[in-house]
Amino acid sequence: MPSDPSGTARSRILLLPAACCILALAACSGQARRNSPPPEHTPGTATHVDGIGRRVTLPAQPRRIVSLAPSVTEVLFLLDLGDRVIGLTTHCDWPEAAAAKPRIGTLLSPDYERIIAAGPDLIIASTAGNDRSAVLKLHDLGLPLFVTAPRSVDAIFETVRAISRITGCPERGDELTADMGRRLERIRAALDGLPARRAFFITWFDPLLAPGRRTFENDVLRRAHVISISAGSEEFYPRYSLEQVLAQDPEVILTVGHPGHPLPDLRHLPGWERLAAVRSGRVYVLSDVLQHPSPRFIDGVEELARTLFPERFP
Repeated sequence: MPSDPSGTARSRILLLPAACCILALAACSGQARRNSPPPEHTPGTATHVDGIGRRVTLPAQPRRIVSLAPSVTEVLFLLDLGDRVIGLTTHCDWPEAAAAKPRIGTLLSPDYERIIAAGPDLIIASTAGNDRSAVLKLHDLGLPLFVTAPRSVDAIFETVRAISRITGCPERGDELTADMGRRLERIRAALDGLPARRAFFITWFDPLLAPGRRTFENDVLRRAHVISISAGSEEFYPRYSLEQVLAQDPEVILTVGHPGHPLPDLRHLPGWERLAAVRSGRVYVLSDVLQHPSPRFIDGVEELARTLFPERFP
């Protein structure tokens, strides 16, 4: 997800030469589609339903894949498909091998010209970070687009299976999800019988934001035996006041590290010292993998469970 969930003003100016190039390429793509047989009759293709309900026809064995989100990149490499990745965003920084891949724009602003020039036979986007309208323009340009929607832990599992299916390696997807399931079950068994911890999870500090009910973060926290005090909100990332946090007085305060934006020392901020979690020193800054809607989130769940319940993880 973007480092600043509150959003910042973003320029949407498109230079005329670039626009002309894209329109010309789109016209060529449209002409090619009109001269081709219907997708369901094209040899070597398969039809799938993506995470946002679109019915899409893709190559049965895509070899040139563009990833538009870090979570997608992580899944592709965990499926041992890194050699097929020909482009990814500037936000994709794991694994180390991803550093050698060409960049095709940012999460919110894909570079259409670079993507078209790369000649992908599959582009994978995600509702976890990508701008919907920017992504769907790729479809309008005639490019093979599949959108994932990892909005819960179960949906992360399905995302892994879906990507493994559309890339022609379902067996590897089954192996990866089976391992994910075993790791989650070990955590559940280790925490069985313990009372859950009431926590305030800080998505961003200034302004103060927390994950709402429909975010996968709350589902992830639940897997570590944590009750999020913001889980009842219908907003995706509701804005909180200190007074709201004080009224619920959570046992624990949690957040993840944001490079360049460290969490202030809450003991020295007016009002925050009144919270039980701050007085008792139960403020924890965790690895940002806890917020990755890819198999890596389990590393974050394990870290969180060990942090809150060290007696169950010798």
